[in-house]
Amino acid sequence: MADVAVYFMSVSKWILIPGLALLLGLLPACSLAPPYQRPASPVPASLGAPGAPPATEANLETADLGWRDFFTDERLKQLIALSLEHNRDLKMAVLAVAETRAAYQVQNSERWPMLEISGSAAHRGGFERSSTKSYEAGLGLTLFDLDFFGRLKNMSEAAWQQYLATAEAARQVKIALISQVAQSYLVERLAREELTLAQSSLASWSTSFAFIERLLAAGQATLLDLEQARGMIEFARVEAARREIEVTRAVNALNILLGAYEPLALPPAPPLLSQTLATLPAQVMSTSLLRRPDVAGAERQLLAANADIGAARAAFFPSLSLTSDLGYMSENLGRLFTGANSAWSFIPRLSAPVFTGGRNRSNLKLAEIRKDQAIVQYEMTIEAAFREVADALLAREAFHRQFQAQQKYLSSQRLVLDLATAQYASGAVSYLEVLDAQRNVFQAEQDLLAIKQEQLSNDINLYTALGGGLNERGQNP
Repeated sequence: MADVAVYFMSVSKWILIPGLALLLGLLPACSLAPPYQRPASPVPASLGAPGAPPATEANLETADLGWRDFFTDERLKQLIALSLEHNRDLKMAVLAVAETRAAYQVQNSERWPMLEISGSAAHRGGFERSSTKSYEAGLGLTLFDLDFFGRLKNMSEAAWQQYLATAEAARQVKIALISQVAQSYLVERLAREELTLAQSSLASWSTSFAFIERLLAAGQATLLDLEQARGMIEFARVEAARREIEVTRAVNALNILLGAYEPLALPPAPPLLSQTLATLPAQVMSTSLLRRPDVAGAERQLLAANADIGAARAAFFPSLSLTSDLGYMSENLGRLFTGANSAWSFIPRLSAPVFTGGRNRSNLKLAEIRKDQAIVQYEMTIEAAFREVADALLAREAFHRQFQAQQKYLSSQRLVLDLATAQYASGAVSYLEVLDAQRNVFQAEQDLLAIKQEQLSNDINLYTALGGGLNERGQNP
């Protein structure tokens, strides 16, 4: 029986304290955080262009339209994929998520007991007496808060919501990056096509200048006509040089977003005027805004602030903590792990705030104010999202009408140029009429490209404002 008792005392070191820790960890803890209720939406139930079909729940699927489904330009798709792999802002956002998750794990670990295995050996003596030795070994439960009022639980919940908010922020960075790459790509395409237009005009006007030279030699044109034609050539050279600068800047801006600077083997880019995007609804329900990562992140911040109130309330109540140890003490190492040398300790500690100089009350007031701020920030985020969607929806029809009108204007100006050229050849008008018509056509062509770029940019803004771009492919392509 004595051998069995010794064996039990030895084994209990590995069973009793972990079992006690497990039971303590499973003790229920109430939460003093106020019940969470999502704030009412501060915006109308639906939004869209006047006269558009009513919004339906099906419009919520817009955010599931993958970016490979929304964009049709294969060159742009490859650029977006490259940016998602190499962009440094996105990498920083991902690291921020990992950081906040680690912070949550640190905070959450305080809710659980920590066990320590310890061992020591001491040698004591004097110059005129013999030395003594002592040995100790044990397994201990360090200071553990039972958390009856949910202080640690709410602190852990706040850290968890902060982690989720950071994850939503990373998702928002991804959406913004896709939008920025697409927008920069359109700017680069516009600059290149405007450069091509300027170079083409320079070649055409150089041919006209040579023609005027021949007419002047034949006595059929004046020196004024020749100098006016020369002026158009220099004007085209100025425009070409300006567009070259814009191309360089656009390429550099795009490369920074991509995180890559080496030449890329990409598919040819379709002309800007033939670029298309997937069709988006003309009206959407405002509930679709809740899918946006920035709105979801603002709500996560609100949930974290709500949990902070629970932690601040718990500070007003007593706290009970435990420290325990089970082990052996002996003056002989060989007989350390024997039943006669076993030792244990169990130390509960109760503490309650009596006078804190108003700190607890001030902390509670601070937590409540921060929750009110989080509510306002949540409402402001929804309002900003509503404005972005509304602006893009209302502008889309206007851009469509503007593009159609500009196409008709360009056609009329080209007809004017043909008529002016023919009348100049017959001597009915001066060469100044031809020059004015050439400048008008050149400007109208540039304006048409710019309007197309703005129209595409507005559709991309609408797609982004609806929270699109998180998925590569839609769930229901």
